[in-house]
Amino acid sequence: MSAIPIAKAEMGTRLFFVIMASAVIVTVFAGFAPTFYLRDSFPQDRPMSFLLHVHGILFSAWVTVFLVQTLLIARGSRALHQRLGWIAVGIAATMVILVVAAMIEQLRRVGGFPPPPLALALSVFDIVVFATLVGTAIYLRKQPDWHKRFMLSATILLLGAPMFRFVIHDVGITDTSKVGIVSTLLVDAFFLPCFTCDLMTRRRIHPAYFVALVLIILDQIAQVKVVTWAPWINLSMTLQRLVA
Repeated sequence: MSAIPIAKAEMGTRLFFVIMASAVIVTVFAGFAPTFYLRDSFPQDRPMSFLLHVHGILFSAWVTVFLVQTLLIARGSRALHQRLGWIAVGIAATMVILVVAAMIEQLRRVGGFPPPPLALALSVFDIVVFATLVGTAIYLRKQPDWHKRFMLSATILLLGAPMFRFVIHDVGITDTSKVGIVSTLLVDAFFLPCFTCDLMTRRRIHPAYFVALVLIILDQIAQVKVVTWAPWINLSMTLQRLVA
């Protein structure tokens, strides 16, 4: 392959990551608009705590920084990208801590949605996989092909929560099991353009996507399985009694 096609392929890949980061932001906004971004324009059944406000701000900061990082690479500003990367690391670490706090906040909502077993499952499994993907991406930061794909995959994982709410508020599905299936499939579908881009620019799919997708699917399967598992239900109800 000559230098010109390689350069075009690299530029196309950089543009692809910008597009994906933009799609993530649109999805996050659509999912959380009724309960966070445009909260005052929609009827609410309960006030939003300060903790959940902070959680929403940090979540928004992550996807925004991810978009900025892709734009910096697209412009060739690698040094600034690396400096800003440590801010992203700080945001990710704080998100992990706040997810635990947000989970406790959700468990305090006796009779609320999602129910305790699901609230616990969504928080625990997602944040473990998110931390694993981001941690691996940081470790492999000197290998850009792996680093950027793990970062994108970790950000796709975060779409579970906004997609869940999008399916309820915008698609109109209210059955919990159906919402879970549809939102899961929509999140996983974000990997299709990733595969397509790799096939068009590299002639093969990068293994980082396979590793990430396997982890995410295992996460999704675990969430479905444990919510009907008696020990998990007992654990979540016990935790709810402790924090309520």
